[in-house]
Amino acid sequence: MVAVAAALLASGCLSTTHVIPRGELEALARRPPEARGQRVRVLQGFEGDDEPPPAPAVGSNTSVVVGVSVPLPVPGPAIGHGGGLGSAKAEKARWWLVVAAVTAVGLAATEGARYDGWVALHPMHPVHLYGPGGEYAWRPLAQIDPQTAAWARKAFVREGEGPWTRLARAPLDRRGLTYSMLVGVARLPSADGSEDRGFLGHIQVGGFPGQGVGVLLDVAMGWRATASGRTVYDTRTAGELELLPVQAGILHLGAFGQAGFATRFEDGLKSGDNSVLFGGGALLQLELTTRLAVTGRAGVSFVHDESASEITVGVSIY
Repeated sequence: MVAVAAALLASGCLSTTHVIPRGELEALARRPPEARGQRVRVLQGFEGDDEPPPAPAVGSNTSVVVGVSVPLPVPGPAIGHGGGLGSAKAEKARWWLVVAAVTAVGLAATEGARYDGWVALHPMHPVHLYGPGGEYAWRPLAQIDPQTAAWARKAFVREGEGPWTRLARAPLDRRGLTYSMLVGVARLPSADGSEDRGFLGHIQVGGFPGQGVGVLLDVAMGWRATASGRTVYDTRTAGELELLPVQAGILHLGAFGQAGFATRFEDGLKSGDNSVLFGGGALLQLELTTRLAVTGRAGVSFVHDESASEITVGVSIY
């Protein structure tokens, strides 16, 4: 566990170098040179990613020089791309959930905290450019013409090489890969028919092809003790569809549905009890950053010939 946490922290330190998306660079090149630094979209990088060499820093009183034509460089080195059956099962599940929780904390502290938004720069702020063959050059922002912007495969700006003001983060963007860790309580049916509440945790991975539509793999693990002291452990694996069409400020509302399989293990039984699983319910998200949200869900699953309600809350990283 210590090794997992150390690896996450070592690989997740945020850098002072930020990427300018290619479309943003091309749009900036079409603006008046003196106005280009007013609002620039950037995405923060990580320590250990490709770092361009330093460029001369500019100050707030640096003059804006435009109309300079400098030949693009020749190809160079390419930049890289950086006690019983139920009791035993429940004990193993606890370790998996600890690993999942450490992963969630690591991602929230790095990917979730990563700055993705707009900054104000001096028009002469250095922009580090890499061409299609790995060629490197830097240009002041005011001197980048549309041809240079089209040529550049990657563009970077660095804090410390000129005045730097964060203006605003971009709103929550779910598009792409996602990871969630949720914990809470649920009704866990026993083989004797009792349905007391117990602990339930979800580990979810998947992707959002659109801002409000996600397809995920959900692995849930839950357990509780019966009145006689036996442990009931339930593991559930399902495909899940999430829809989040409603937004009110930083609150996002939607619903989820899932289908899959479940297996129940219980002290005193020699084998697991398999079941199909269908479920669904409501989703609520609180937007924290462009890539991080608190997720709460309340739903009902139909499993082991019973209906089992649940309420869970956790974090989602995009």
